[in-house]
Amino acid sequence: MSIYVVGHQNPDTDSICAAVTLANLKQELGEDVEAIRCGKVNAETEFILDKFNIEAPKLVEKLNKGDKVFLVDHNEASQAIAGLEEAELTGVVDHHRIGGLETSGPIYFRNETVGCTSTIVTKMYKENNVEITDEMAGLLLSAILSDTVIFRSPTCTEEDKEIANELASQLGLDVEEYGKELFKAGSVVNVLSAKELVTNDYKEYEFAGDTIGVGQIEIMSLDEVNDNKKGEILNAIDEIVEEKGYKFLLLMVTDIIEEGSLLLYNPEAKDIIAEAFDVEVEETEVYLDGVLSRKKQIIPVLSDYLA
Repeated sequence: MSIYVVGHQNPDTDSICAAVTLANLKQELGEDVEAIRCGKVNAETEFILDKFNIEAPKLVEKLNKGDKVFLVDHNEASQAIAGLEEAELTGVVDHHRIGGLETSGPIYFRNETVGCTSTIVTKMYKENNVEITDEMAGLLLSAILSDTVIFRSPTCTEEDKEIANELASQLGLDVEEYGKELFKAGSVVNVLSAKELVTNDYKEYEFAGDTIGVGQIEIMSLDEVNDNKKGEILNAIDEIVEEKGYKFLLLMVTDIIEEGSLLLYNPEAKDIIAEAFDVEVEETEVYLDGVLSRKKQIIPVLSDYLA
């Protein structure tokens, strides 16, 4: 039976690309593995898969008892594929906080403080002396540029930059030009509904018994989100909060050129965000200059405040 390699729910580019490339590496090493996904491929990732002529991983929405699974780009049960508790977890490769998964025995677990899971996967290719084909290099490079916001994110490390530049050199691509092409292709503001915008790149977190949701979209200019679009997004946020029973939900609208994020949230989050980030806020929004990373600049602050 194949071991499934899978990223998190509502998969972003790194989640898909890390699963595909790690599965490829393991296959080259003679292991019986298969990359899958547990959610829809977003516009940015679809552009990348088309560019490098790679088929999207098979959609598997729920694991069955007896399935074996290897997680990439997450390690929290709340973000994982349905049925994880019934399956056998065999390994994790990730770059996020440790989220409390429990296993019945020891597993392979690799977690590094880099800006992208695909940076770690690239290192694993090198460590195992496995050639990185141009197709796999394209996926790895794209994921790194996406997750590090073309090296602008505070999560980005020198290791991410070095590896991305090596991959770009192999492919004959300019990092900045290709990165902007990638983000432009992934712009979803005028393509998705308001609810889809909130949940397009979206994760749940549990703090002190309460659950919150944090989504993120990355755009070239905040002008793409006008007042009408904001209103639609805020209505969608209220709807999801009621459906899920969240304490609150916020959407990061990240301007990758100006390097800041507009936070949109339901009114119940107003005081929490004001106090946690020590800023003056409006009823349902606040702009945070220099904030690009959900992982490093939003979740740790909320975790400290709520927990």
